[in-house]
Amino acid sequence: MAIELEIVEDRAAATPSDAGFLKVRRLRLRAHYPSGTSSEVFSYDVADRAALDAVCVVLWSPNPERPEDPLVLVRTALRPPLRLRRDRTLTVPDRSEGLELWELPAGLIELSERGEAGVIACGARETEEETGVALDHDRFERLGVPVFLSPGMCGEKIHLLVARVDDRSKTGSGAGDGVLEQGARCEWWPLSVCLARADEGVIEDAKTELGLLRFARRLAQRG
Repeated sequence: MAIELEIVEDRAAATPSDAGFLKVRRLRLRAHYPSGTSSEVFSYDVADRAALDAVCVVLWSPNPERPEDPLVLVRTALRPPLRLRRDRTLTVPDRSEGLELWELPAGLIELSERGEAGVIACGARETEEETGVALDHDRFERLGVPVFLSPGMCGEKIHLLVARVDDRSKTGSGAGDGVLEQGARCEWWPLSVCLARADEGVIEDAKTELGLLRFARRLAQRG
């Protein structure tokens, strides 16, 4: 049975835009160009939060049945904004009205996690919290350069990591992070299945598809 979400209260009108976990900075800006000219003043809203950047981790494990097609860990995540889409008139109706997305493990980099070591530490922490798999920091490496997902709205940057998991027996839902993690499920899918499900729209998360494509490319380059 699919998860349903009840809107108990909408506090937007009674809450300042700079309060809460996410803040909306309502700015008046002017652009100054290399030519020496400047734009007119314009209004711009930016979504912001204290922990701005995040990690996304490709956890893979050897596939005993098809060594050329490694297993990749994906998990479900409850995403309330998907429920709110139902109240909008959409250009193209969504194929699914579910509240859950299949994603790679991911999470915010805490303010105390600084530099390259901090990115890796975050990857290890989020891996254990979201999947129950505990890995040493030296198992993690970068998977290409970090990327922006929605630069027109938020300055969040995603750092993609990859790590090998040799023991899949401890895979679970992890400790999680409150209500959003209740009922989360982890599954190991062959990489080929992950890529096919991204093409089919079963996987709809952009950072997840990018991580899968980069991992597949790395495997191809390494032969």
